[in-house]
Amino acid sequence: MRAAALEQLYQDFELRGVDMFRGVHEHAADLAEEEDAANTQFTAVLKAATELVTEIDIVKHQMSPCFAPHWHVEALWSSCVAHVCSNHIVQQIGGPDGQNLPDLSITQLLELVAWVEYFRETIEETFPEVASMRNTKKTYFVEERPELFAGDKRTVNMKNATDSLAWVNNMLWEVHRLAQEEFLVRTRSQTDEWLDKVYGSETVKNQSSEGKLTTSLCEDIFSFSSVQLRTIRERLSKKSDALILAVCIILSHMRSKQVHARDNFLQDLETCCAASNDFTRMSEKCEDMISEMMSQCEFSEDMIATLEASSNELMGVYSSDAVYSARSVHIYVFDPIEEEIGIRLFEEDWEEQMVDNDLAISLVRTLEDFHEDLEHYMDDFMVAKGVMSLMSATIIFYAKCLLQRAEKHRNNKRPYFGDVKVALDRMTGDIKVMRDYFEGLVPKMPSLKKNIEKDFEILATIHELMSVAAGFSVSDAEDFILVLQKRVRDVGITKHIVGDLWHLVAPTEERYVWELVESMEEQLVAIAPEDPSLALEVNDRSYVKGLRLDEMAVKLYVKSRRNRPIKATAVESIVKNWSTTWSAGAEELNDEE
Repeated sequence: MRAAALEQLYQDFELRGVDMFRGVHEHAADLAEEEDAANTQFTAVLKAATELVTEIDIVKHQMSPCFAPHWHVEALWSSCVAHVCSNHIVQQIGGPDGQNLPDLSITQLLELVAWVEYFRETIEETFPEVASMRNTKKTYFVEERPELFAGDKRTVNMKNATDSLAWVNNMLWEVHRLAQEEFLVRTRSQTDEWLDKVYGSETVKNQSSEGKLTTSLCEDIFSFSSVQLRTIRERLSKKSDALILAVCIILSHMRSKQVHARDNFLQDLETCCAASNDFTRMSEKCEDMISEMMSQCEFSEDMIATLEASSNELMGVYSSDAVYSARSVHIYVFDPIEEEIGIRLFEEDWEEQMVDNDLAISLVRTLEDFHEDLEHYMDDFMVAKGVMSLMSATIIFYAKCLLQRAEKHRNNKRPYFGDVKVALDRMTGDIKVMRDYFEGLVPKMPSLKKNIEKDFEILATIHELMSVAAGFSVSDAEDFILVLQKRVRDVGITKHIVGDLWHLVAPTEERYVWELVESMEEQLVAIAPEDPSLALEVNDRSYVKGLRLDEMAVKLYVKSRRNRPIKATAVESIVKNWSTTWSAGAEELNDEE
């Protein structure tokens, strides 16, 4: 009697599943000629499967207690559900190897992944031993109902039942893997497609009532990414690994696109300011988006660490690019300064007529105008970054104009200046005007203070070396040559700069000073050896060009045609060393060749 009852119960359970899917297929047949029939059927199959899996919990807690424990009613029901559901789902995806998965939409792939995760969670919660059975000894086929009864047919063979559930569980997890891989491939493709569209389209320019410049880039990117992530999140469980993987892929591709596209947004002063504001907002938006997701999901600690690492990388790129954009304003500020002031500095009128340091004052007034623009256009924190770059650029601009005059001066007997003492006094006045301007900004920008001494030390060193060369200072040249070497950390550059300074004010002593620096080479290398990380630094994408003395000097000297009191082979060796470190210098050297 019990054997017959058990068998009948098992058949009834199976019929319940069969009837559920029969209705699905009958409805699908009625819609066969409609364009969306296949999608409708797939959705209906998953819906029916979900309903059957949901009833496992109902059977366990409401039905099973009505029967004797050794009937294992929940095992009978779960086995039928696993058999029937896996059979229909495998048919939908084109077999266990998922041949039809590429034909599914992203939404369908998400729903399939979510269903398998729901099935696995339910089975392993109901039958904990299944969770540890990753490899089952017996093999069952989806088309065949598993044999669950013992030899007398009066009891359920729980080993067979557990094995069958474990096999289906593992088989469906392979389906999950295949569906997840297909979904992630689509996610990559879709993400790249919309990022290409956003970054390739012209952004809408905006200006707030306070004057701050932005574009629509932030909104364009995060409106789409938010929709994409919301769609994924709504269809996967709160602790799905697939959700984390998809989010990390999206963040990774957002980072890659930003890395490659950043410089396209830096075309002039206003676009640099807008980009700096945009990238800052994008970093904040990313942080908000991830925080919201973390608060609404239930990820494992490992997955949280993975997500945090991926989001931190993206936020780091955005924040770094915001600073880079703010610091890059110096390029567009000094374009007009080069044209209007650079060509006149250290010329005859500057030396003889501009007793009030007119060009330095003009330079400072131009910087003041641009500073006002920065305060108007850019966030306060980034304004300070921009002003710091302007200060460094001011020093490099002044030093470059001076060294360019040495290149221009081809007389090896007479100084470049008509009156070296007057020229040195004029330089003292220029340096004071420029330094006073930046020191005047310290009350509003305290962070400037520590950089003022460091940056203006370059000009003070250059001025003192020229004074020593001209005989107006009793300082030892060696002391200031050491100071210069500490700044450039390259003996070849130090030799060239010191030689040029002597060439400007005491050209007949240029050979002497070259020999002096060469005699100090061991000491120079010891006190400030070449920085092995310099090549990495200058080629890093966060490196802002045009703000270092050594970089400026290399760009000048790789193109120099002035005859110096050293062998040509020695110059070639020095230039070769520069070319391996300074990619910009190497490019210009190749252009010359």
